[in-house]
Amino acid sequence: MRTLTEKYFGGLPLDREEYEADLAVVDKYQSFSAELLRLSLLGIAGYGFLIANIVLKTASPTQESVFLQQFSERGSVWALIVGSASLGFAAVTALGHRYFATDCVTHFVRRVRATKRRTALPDGDPEHRSLAEIVTHEQLSLERDVGFCRWLLLSSSLFLVAGAVCVALSFAFTLFGVRPR
Repeated sequence: MRTLTEKYFGGLPLDREEYEADLAVVDKYQSFSAELLRLSLLGIAGYGFLIANIVLKTASPTQESVFLQQFSERGSVWALIVGSASLGFAAVTALGHRYFATDCVTHFVRRVRATKRRTALPDGDPEHRSLAEIVTHEQLSLERDVGFCRWLLLSSSLFLVAGAVCVALSFAFTLFGVRPR
């Protein structure tokens, strides 16, 4: 909400053409990170299904699960640990991307408003220099956050792929008796 306060020129109107294309691009990136988040949470739910409905499922309360011994002997435990952690990191980095992408929009809007306010002032105005510093600061913050967003999105994608591979390996180890080499 930093862009709405008077301190950050929240009352200064902006032309829609000044920011519409940038918001559309940010929206596409946030949609992609939302899909990464959704898929990573779906993978975590897949692990829950594997454990609850297959590995621990028994015919009767006194009987031991058919798959429990295979699960613990065949390397599924390590695939489960690595996969769960990977999917968890994918979710966290996707959420981080969404936060910093929104923060990028904040820096962008503040920079545009400060620039607009600065150009409206006469050249000798004492506020001119402080506005120039604000514009420079917002530009640097925007560039830093954009770079961070790039790494968060890439990391989330890689963690999701690693988690998906581990989900497949866990199912293969447990259900089909595949042994890791």
